[in-house]
Amino acid sequence: MSKNYIHGYSHQEQQRLVKQAQYWRDKVLLRDLNLFPTENLLEIGCGTGAVLGIILDSFPDLRVAGIDLESTQIECAQHYLHTLGFENNIDLRVGDAIQLPWPDASFDHVYAIWFLEHVSNPKAILEEAYRVLKPGGRITLTETDYETHLIWPESPDYQYLLQSYREMFLYADGNPCIGRILGPLLNSVGFREVTNIPWAFYNFGNTEDQDLEKLVEYMHSCIQPTLMEMTRKLGKDYQRLEAGLEFFRNLTNQPECAVALTIYRASGKR
Repeated sequence: MSKNYIHGYSHQEQQRLVKQAQYWRDKVLLRDLNLFPTENLLEIGCGTGAVLGIILDSFPDLRVAGIDLESTQIECAQHYLHTLGFENNIDLRVGDAIQLPWPDASFDHVYAIWFLEHVSNPKAILEEAYRVLKPGGRITLTETDYETHLIWPESPDYQYLLQSYREMFLYADGNPCIGRILGPLLNSVGFREVTNIPWAFYNFGNTEDQDLEKLVEYMHSCIQPTLMEMTRKLGKDYQRLEAGLEFFRNLTNQPECAVALTIYRASGKR
């Protein structure tokens, strides 16, 4: 992951990552994830260990490893997993995903989520993932496509905000639309049995389960901390960014409101 990671590495961001993993736990993280107790799993871009914590909670007999470029993230992950009671069979390392510090054929499963959107050379990372997988091992990737984030009613200020948010990924050498190309990327590296399935998420107002309010709250927590950086790095109009975010934050007050987005789950076999 780039040192220009658009969300930064503050304590508040680390807490947000934990809440993010909890929000997507059953909707995405564990969905269609089939693991066996004897397997050895590596998460690339493990951040605070929030995702590994959820995986271990569901598959406690796994052996897991994680890698992140930022040492403070690994320190946070070690502490976080310790507080959850997971201390054994965990190998967390600071390092670059383009040069994984494990021998060939070390893992049964490689897992990455919300990671490749932040990197400049995803193919090189997938080549390393291929190298450290055992023959027959599988890779699971999950990314979104920010071009698919739609709201109703529409707002020019919100469109300005969302376009600026996409530009932040590009500024940091990432790709805000990488979800749609995960399949071709896996094919190009040599993975077999490749799939890339779009999962549509759609929530609308006036429902008793408050799913829309939860989604709006989650997306607001992702975007709000980046407003100053959009202004400083991209020269964006802060007041207009704020107006777009305020419109979105109050979307559920509209009589007819909805949010739609698409998340891609890709997998392949070595």
